[in-house]
Amino acid sequence: MSKKKNQNTILLFVIVGIVVFSLIFTGFLNSFRFSSKKEITTSLRENDWFLGDKTKAKVIVIEYSDFQCPACRAFFPIIKDLKKKYNDEILFVYRHFPLIEIHSNAILAAKAAEAAGNQNKFWQMHDLLFERQDDWKNDKNPKERFISYAKELDLDIKKFEEDFNSETTTKKILEQRNESLALGLRGTPSFFVNGKLIEIKRFEDLEKSIQEELQK
Repeated sequence: MSKKKNQNTILLFVIVGIVVFSLIFTGFLNSFRFSSKKEITTSLRENDWFLGDKTKAKVIVIEYSDFQCPACRAFFPIIKDLKKKYNDEILFVYRHFPLIEIHSNAILAAKAAEAAGNQNKFWQMHDLLFERQDDWKNDKNPKERFISYAKELDLDIKKFEEDFNSETTTKKILEQRNESLALGLRGTPSFFVNGKLIEIKRFEDLEKSIQEELQK
């Protein structure tokens, strides 16, 4: 065999090797992305805020939400009613997806909720933010209003402000926002019911999805 043929043969093996490696590596990445997505949408984390008993719940509902979003506010009483109706059969999880492009105060509201959560009052602040959304959504300095809410909830105001301004708080919110984008979510609220993204056209669609999972 000539020297040129040997070189061509070696080159061919190298090319084939590169192609095979690329296919294997791509498959690994796709598998990793899938498993990561599944973990994101079904697994509870230590820093999740949730309502319910995770040892009894048959259905986990994860909401990616924005405190300044009108549609999220519209779903707020519905979620409360569903939790009351199904009690420990369902567990609700709140995660942040602030739509910063259109809601200038969304991250600040999320920071207020997180800061209250550090004093075991996340859901109380969550409720106040939605109930009074019209009061703060266009406020040029909503932090002062959020501090007034913290006072209503009998929080330690010094700690509240420290947590509100904390880089750790901001990091958590932005990580969940980036997670929302990675999942391909297009708006808020977005709901996952036992890991399945639910297409919401009517309020009733959320309860329908919950009932379907309870009947399995």
